[in-house]
Amino acid sequence: MKKSSILILISFGFTVACNDPKGEVENDSLADATADTAVMYPDERGRIEADAVEIKDVGEDFWNNINWEAPVVEDPDLQGSDIEKREEKEYNIYSMDDRLLFDTDKAQIRPEGEKKLQQIADEIKSLPQQKQLRIFGHADARASNEYNKELSAERANAVKNWLTEKGGIAGERISIEPMGETAPRATNETAKGRQLNRRVAVVVVTRE
Repeated sequence: MKKSSILILISFGFTVACNDPKGEVENDSLADATADTAVMYPDERGRIEADAVEIKDVGEDFWNNINWEAPVVEDPDLQGSDIEKREEKEYNIYSMDDRLLFDTDKAQIRPEGEKKLQQIADEIKSLPQQKQLRIFGHADARASNEYNKELSAERANAVKNWLTEKGGIAGERISIEPMGETAPRATNETAKGRQLNRRVAVVVVTRE
């Protein structure tokens, strides 16, 4: 199935602190940092094929130069969804508060999160099926890097598995990569800033 390309970067913040997606920042002590992570291990590189459609690797330079502060755009299909959409010429970025996805220190997607992921999956399926997706994990500056990778890898794989098993997205298109604390959106000195830094992003390529 061919349609115009778009790279989707989904940003799902991964918060350890709260279970209430609409509430204020809570339980942001260092002891809670064990659940404060959204980083993932690399996976599935190179040229791949899915459903008899050749998927070409865009190259690491492409992924290394994502503009995390791309302009926000209003998408009628996402209105009222709590999903933020950002757009660049060669990709889109979708962001979501992680409290909509996971309970504290858990990697099981919540029912509320499944509804949000379905909206993302619907957007992805409206795009060309030969384009790559990459899930980026972002964490704040607390806890150990080792624990961050372990929990966030589980969470990233949970998102990937949901998209492939329930969202109808070919797994061969999806790769995952840890970012840790290297691309914060806000200061790590405040609870609110750390919450913004705990997120996940999925990218679907639009370049020809």
